[in-house]
Amino acid sequence: MRDRTREILEAGVRQFIKTGLPITSERLFEEYDFGIKPAMIRCELNALDEEGYLEQGHPSGGRRPTHKAYKFFVDGLLSEKEESSRKVRQAFGTLVSLFEQERKMFIEHVADAFDSLIAGYEPKREEFYGSGLSDLMTRMELDSKDEILQIVEDFENLSSRIEEERRWWEQESSWPQVFIGGSPLTRSRNTSIIVERFDRGNEKFFFVMLGPTRMDYQKSIHFFKTLEQSFVDKKEK
Repeated sequence: MRDRTREILEAGVRQFIKTGLPITSERLFEEYDFGIKPAMIRCELNALDEEGYLEQGHPSGGRRPTHKAYKFFVDGLLSEKEESSRKVRQAFGTLVSLFEQERKMFIEHVADAFDSLIAGYEPKREEFYGSGLSDLMTRMELDSKDEILQIVEDFENLSSRIEEERRWWEQESSWPQVFIGGSPLTRSRNTSIIVERFDRGNEKFFFVMLGPTRMDYQKSIHFFKTLEQSFVDKKEK
């Protein structure tokens, strides 16, 4: 993908995550400087539409990102060399400190901070912690009762699915893992999930964030990376 096309796609995804408004050439032209006029931005959006990164309800309406666009955006965030900056650590410092002190309280506080469904699971002790289901439901834009029930079912089955997918998480070496619209642990096409596995000797802890596909991936991934670095630092001491 050309640099300009990538920049327009990433800007469109960021804009949609922030506002929920359809992606249009006019809005992108007003908020970003790509060095081209709205007509050229519109051509780029048409091309992204044809390649499956954007979808359009009707010809006169704006576009919205597809799962393919979100995945492209997330892959870019995951590949970034994340700086463990003072600003990032300060933003999440209190939450990170709770991780080692009190897991149940940690889960509840993260759920409040991100307005998402947060879960933790310790296989060795068969301990499952979960919080934020009602907060997640208020953020979701769901059209049917079946979609709501699917999210509830995903939450209720998280711990058992972690065990069922043991081969997947034992072989996976790259964390965190981000899935858009369905994953080894979830079935809902309307949610995204971020999963982190922490290892300390024989003890494992799974940390899960479940949110709408229009979740703030940048903030969430920064938090996961900060938490991961803190865990590594303590492990090495």
